[in-house]
Amino acid sequence: MKVNNWMLLGLALVASTPTMAANMSNEQICTAGLSLALDKKPRGIKTQAGSGKRVLLSLKDFDGDWEYRCEVSRSSKTMKLEAREGRKNDTYLNQTIRYKVTNSARSIEVLMKKHQSGVKSETYNAMQLKS
Repeated sequence: MKVNNWMLLGLALVASTPTMAANMSNEQICTAGLSLALDKKPRGIKTQAGSGKRVLLSLKDFDGDWEYRCEVSRSSKTMKLEAREGRKNDTYLNQTIRYKVTNSARSIEVLMKKHQSGVKSETYNAMQLKS
C-alpha cells in the first residue's frame, strides 16, 4: 500500500492530541476552573489528587480542611466543581466548566456561563498553574 504525505500528517496530528491534553494534570485543570469561578489567582489555590478523576482544592490560607472538590472528564473536556459547605456553593460552582488545552500544551483556556453577563473565560499558562 502506498502512503502519501497527507496520510502521515493526519496520523501525526491524531497521535499528538492526547499527548497535549495529558501534559496538563487534573490538578492544573481544576486549579484553572476554580480560579475562573472565584476570580482568584491560581497561585492562591492548593490542590491534592484524590481517587480517580477527583481533585481536592482549597484556598492557600485554609485551616486544614479541603473546601472544594473537582472532577475532571477528559473525554468531554469538562470539569465539575463542588463546594464543601453550602454557603460557598454559589451559582458558578454548581455547573459544568469547559476547558481546552492550547498552545502546544503550555496553556489552558477555561470557559463557563455566567448567569447575568453571558460567558466568562480565561487562559492560564502552565507556569501559573504550578503550585
